[in-house]
Amino acid sequence: MAVKDINIDNTPLSEKIASTIRNNIIKGQLKPGERLVEPKLSEMLGISRTPIREALRLLEMEGFIEIIPRRGAVVTTLTAKDIDDIFVIKMKLEPLASKLAVNNLDSHDLDKMRELVKKMDSGTSRAVSQMIHWNYDFHRIFIYKCGNDRLIKMLEGLQQQFKRATVFSFSIEGRTQEVSDEHNDLLKAFEMRDPEKVEKVVEKHVYNGWQFIKEQFNSSQK
Repeated sequence: MAVKDINIDNTPLSEKIASTIRNNIIKGQLKPGERLVEPKLSEMLGISRTPIREALRLLEMEGFIEIIPRRGAVVTTLTAKDIDDIFVIKMKLEPLASKLAVNNLDSHDLDKMRELVKKMDSGTSRAVSQMIHWNYDFHRIFIYKCGNDRLIKMLEGLQQQFKRATVFSFSIEGRTQEVSDEHNDLLKAFEMRDPEKVEKVVEKHVYNGWQFIKEQFNSSQK
């Protein structure tokens, strides 16, 4: 198992470890089905197991690994077809959820959205996990306010798989800013209480993400 040296910056140690493992998964240096053994990682990186355990939890939340009882952390599989399959569903269901949520959002919801947009505006491609979580939290607000329990369950079921793909949207600084700008546009549409506009903005946002993620994924496999 090849793990590259961790760069030193102000990022928390667990995020540095997660970034190192994540990059090795994306580049194919850690293969689907490969086990990530804590003692081995600890020895290889020369650090204690606590931040490694925290890093593995982050990667599990993002869908890069699965922690299996009595087996430990195992790298999950993601293919180009997985990405297309996920986004075909997301393209149909998430714009619908956003449209249904428009008149259900209260001032607290909009304030939380503004706060998350500000965080994404200040985020960078060096804090991938944070950007993924802020993005997820933003979308989760309107999904859970759509008023349709079945639609919520369908979209929630996609989230773990989607997080694995989303990392590509925050791996390049230019796209990170574009994602933030798109969330700003969506926030403005919600503030206008315009269901049709919200639906169109979400559809465009999801489509842009799909095309960018697919392009980056395909490049990473070469």
